Amino acid sequence: MRRISFSGASFLTADRIADALVSLLVVLNRKNRSVVGLIPVVLVNGAVVTATLLLGPAHALIAVPEESLWPEPDAADTVTHLERLGQAASAEQTGFSETIAIPDYGWSDPDSPDFW
Repeated sequence: MRRISFSGASFLTADRIADALVSLLVVLNRKNRSVVGLIPVVLVNGAVVTATLLLGPAHALIAVPEESLWPEPDAADTVTHLERLGQAASAEQTGFSETIAIPDYGWSDPDSPDFW
């Protein structure tokens, strides 16, 4: 298992899930995109719950191996989910994604005519 430290939180998850998270964050950083990922995490009492993570550019994630008395959560569906998120983020973007500069027409200038 791996202990993941992410945005001030820390939790245990399967090794394969930790690897898939790191790979996904690489893609998201390269493409400047964000996604929501759902992953199973192991609580202190051994219960497995689903964590919802907002993943995106510049998110710091640390994955450190850790021994645990609890079994790893099933990783197959989660790894597939994270890989699909990475594939979707890698796909060519459609539409406009850049900020459009709007010129300053001096609407805040007291000498300009009042449009309202």
